Amino acid sequence: MIELIRENKFEELKEVLKNSEHPRVHYFLAEILNGKEVEIKDESFLPPQYQTEFLEGLKLYKALEQSSIDTDSLRKFSNLLVHLSFIMSSYIHVLSDEAMSQGIYLTDLGHIKEYKLNPEIRGRIQEFIDLLKTKSGEEKAIANLASAKAKISSSIGNILEKYEIGDDMLQFAQHFENVGEIEIAIRIHQGIMNDFECDSVKLSSGLIPEMSHVDDRPEEEIEVFNKAKMHYERLTGHEIEEPNRVHIKDSPAAQHLAETDPSQNENITNPEEQKKNSDNDIRPTEKPEAMASPYPAGTRQNTESKAGFLEKLKRIFRKN
Repeated sequence: MIELIRENKFEELKEVLKNSEHPRVHYFLAEILNGKEVEIKDESFLPPQYQTEFLEGLKLYKALEQSSIDTDSLRKFSNLLVHLSFIMSSYIHVLSDEAMSQGIYLTDLGHIKEYKLNPEIRGRIQEFIDLLKTKSGEEKAIANLASAKAKISSSIGNILEKYEIGDDMLQFAQHFENVGEIEIAIRIHQGIMNDFECDSVKLSSGLIPEMSHVDDRPEEEIEVFNKAKMHYERLTGHEIEEPNRVHIKDSPAAQHLAETDPSQNENITNPEEQKKNSDNDIRPTEKPEAMASPYPAGTRQNTESKAGFLEKLKRIFRKN
């Protein structure tokens, strides 16, 4: 098929696509090449085949992009892949939540066909984003893809570095801002700041005030936090004050404080004070709508409504 596309032999390609017994994406591409309107629904693809269909579709798209296909047909096919990536990421997220409810990670279930996650997916979505960035009028499609990638990253956080998930969330927020969804972007940045705050500060709970001046994060995580803070302040006009901090690698005393177990401190705050501190915490990624906290290693929360986030984005991106 790729060779036929490269040679611009679209009539022959249609025949090959029509007789394909495999990915549904072949059928839809044939319909598009025949000038038909294609309406993609959630049930247009089988969930266990989402990943295979997307990878096959992206391979075809990259070839089509270099061919003489008309712009309108190429756009229709890219919209199909955007929609597929969206429902695929939502499906993966649901599977991840099901696994988490049983106390295991989605990646631990790779031996079960229905739960197997292709490690290529996350990178291929980013590749698709980068391809669409070179084209005009694709802001909504890119925002949808950024959402899909962030959702997948949040589903496999146990095999990613924390900063990698943070970078995906920053991208998610940036592209939502680009399409005018400022409030959602603000909430995403707020969630990132909460999740990338110093662990020593979170664990101190006010028991050891000096710990608020200790920075125990890797440089990559500090960078993610600072970017989210910068964008949050820019979008809200509110400046966030932070204490002067000493990184643990620069100070043995800071290292010692970071390793101190606050639960062993004798001056334990009373329950009312603990409740007050807890109530004042910024919750990880409060919205958009049911986006779970993307850090499953101890901080992940259950979604309020899996369908809520999906339906919200569908309303926003109904027309690409």
